[in-house]
Amino acid sequence: MQPTTIKADEISIRQATEDDAEALSSLIGELGYPTAPATALERLRNSTAVGDCVLVAVYQSNVIGLILLHRTPFLHRTPDGRISTLVVSDDYRGQGVGGRLLVAAEAVFREWGCSRIELSSGAQRADAHRFYLRAGYSEQPKRFIKVLA
Repeated sequence: MQPTTIKADEISIRQATEDDAEALSSLIGELGYPTAPATALERLRNSTAVGDCVLVAVYQSNVIGLILLHRTPFLHRTPDGRISTLVVSDDYRGQGVGGRLLVAAEAVFREWGCSRIELSSGAQRADAHRFYLRAGYSEQPKRFIKVLA
């Protein structure tokens, strides 16, 4: 299938609603994390209940991208914004949708008083890494993680 060509002014960005659960499920699946619509709905509710923000990109009434934003407060400095999920439907990649979502995210983070934005991207996602570098992000490779059983 040929990707659909769109113009930037044909995309709108808005907060996700419960009616978007099926589209969110599909997009998360494109990242390689199969998720049932009911699970996507529950996670959307949980995220917004704790003050996180889920934005979606909409084209012709269809949700074609999403970004999940968190605010991390600190005692020693201003909060960080964190992007934990960013995905654009495969049919619409490379057309500015991800960039529009990043710009909208930056506006939310400024409203939240954040001074930095952090995100992670799997080692296998080379296209995403190039996208983030072009968008002005820099790689900061030292990170420590402990998985809780």
